[in-house]
Amino acid sequence: MKKFLSLRNVLICIAFTVLLLLIKDNIKIVWDIVCTFASVLTPFIIGFLFAYILNYPYKFFYSTVFGKIGTKRPRLKNMKKPLAIICTYTIVLALFVVLIWIVVPQIIDNISTLAESMPIYFDTGMNYVDQFISWLNETFHAGIDEDNYLSLIVEELFNYLRSNDAKDFASGASNYLLQMLSGTAKGVYNFIMAVIISVYFLASKEQLCRQVKKIAVAFFPIKYLPKIYEIVDITDTKCGRFLVGDIIDAAVIGILHFIVLAVLQVPYSPLIAVLVGITNIIPFFGPFIGSIPSCFILLLVNPWEMVKFLIVNIILQQIDGNLIKPKIIGGQVGLSGFWVLFSVLVGNSLFGIPGLILGTPIYAVIYYLVKKQTRIKITEKGKIAREALDFEVLNYAKIAEEQKRLREEKETMQREKLRRLIHLDKFDKSSDDEEDDESQINSEDTDNNEDHKDNES
Repeated sequence: MKKFLSLRNVLICIAFTVLLLLIKDNIKIVWDIVCTFASVLTPFIIGFLFAYILNYPYKFFYSTVFGKIGTKRPRLKNMKKPLAIICTYTIVLALFVVLIWIVVPQIIDNISTLAESMPIYFDTGMNYVDQFISWLNETFHAGIDEDNYLSLIVEELFNYLRSNDAKDFASGASNYLLQMLSGTAKGVYNFIMAVIISVYFLASKEQLCRQVKKIAVAFFPIKYLPKIYEIVDITDTKCGRFLVGDIIDAAVIGILHFIVLAVLQVPYSPLIAVLVGITNIIPFFGPFIGSIPSCFILLLVNPWEMVKFLIVNIILQQIDGNLIKPKIIGGQVGLSGFWVLFSVLVGNSLFGIPGLILGTPIYAVIYYLVKKQTRIKITEKGKIAREALDFEVLNYAKIAEEQKRLREEKETMQREKLRRLIHLDKFDKSSDDEEDDESQINSEDTDNNEDHKDNES
């Protein structure tokens, strides 16, 4: 306690408290600074993610394909890394080109066809509305005028357009459009720079890891390094493999949807497959997010096509959840459905789209560390803690009695130890007294002998 309440620790606590108060009073300025740094580092963050994902095919080429280069001729050993990087980015670029060449034209054709058919789909939608209003009037006697409800809607729309709210909405929409265009241009720039940065990350990853380790060893206490290395290893296992496996799983689901929907001749199957595949990256909510716009498009075309899509989607999602995803990802996450939902909602609230994707693996790391520490603490508490976990036989009186018995045993042991110490002290004192008496008797005998000799003389 005295060591904790040293002058240095007290000054550190005071400085930390003052810093927190300053951050609290200037939270907007601090947040603007954080956002500025985040925007500057965005290409590096995206480049690191690209390099991290591409590290798996890079290791395959480096270790398996070009692993024997340099065994006979050491001069060629330095060619392994450039060849592995070139092959990795060539494969990725080829897949990207194939995707653009095959899928993008069909998606563009689907979108143009959808735009041309919108008047027909609008008429179909209005027929659905007419039927719904007729059903309301017949069933609930709503009294809605079937002939004039459309004119009332148009009149209300024009009244809104004449109001000041519409002008404010138009100015806000124009500002939003400009921001979206600037954001799109910035996103393209960040993407190009991220690809270039990812090449440097892959080429110098050993050197960067060694530098990070040097900084950790230099500025962190040695006793904390094993824990830090453990957290890094768990994060790599939970986040990295989950992210790579989730991307592969989303691609597989998109391809399966495209094949099955094309066989069933469902319209707009390429567009729907891309929507379902991309949104499948998001845990828990991904299948629903991709299904809603797909169902809306097919409902305008033909309700029976929507029913076919729903049946196919439900079957494929069940196959994915029970067969495909466990094979690809395995037990890397280790979270129940409730905690997956919790992590997705919290990640979305805090970080938006990145939180939707990365919230589950990051929470899986936290969950694993807390679970491990909890297991250690329960083991340290012994048998009574393990019995307290069994809620079926939980007996509070028994636990209280056991705790009382343990306390009494501990107090008895302490009293015995104290009594033993007191007894030893008394024994030491009595032995000292006896030694004093013996020395006094010996001295008296010596004196008597000397007196006797003097008398004889």
